[in-house]
Amino acid sequence: MIVDDHPVVREGYRRLIDLQPGLRIVAEADDARSAYARYRDTAPDVVVMDVTIPGASGIEAIRHIRQYDRHARIVVFTMHHGSAYALKSFEAGAAGYVTKSSEPQYLIRAILGALSAAR
Repeated sequence: MIVDDHPVVREGYRRLIDLQPGLRIVAEADDARSAYARYRDTAPDVVVMDVTIPGASGIEAIRHIRQYDRHARIVVFTMHHGSAYALKSFEAGAAGYVTKSSEPQYLIRAILGALSAAR
């Protein structure tokens, strides 16, 4: 599942992820509330979450999803480079943290790492 408030960014994620063998996007959301609802509806194996989304932050969305499902695997994919965001993300329950300025393979590696940790 992809959570980002920019439709063009979500489409880019979708194209990148759907090209990977064994990976498929099953849901999308553009804010924290819809992220939680879509998570409950689809039970994705991994969530790719931006931290800067409308309404409650992505960090709050991570907390809410993890309260619902303590086994949820969430990879943060964000423009924020600061260690404070990374620390807050991991404290909320994120399984990985990748900046949007990283090479695309780092996002794929983080997703695969979260999947392997879930098994």
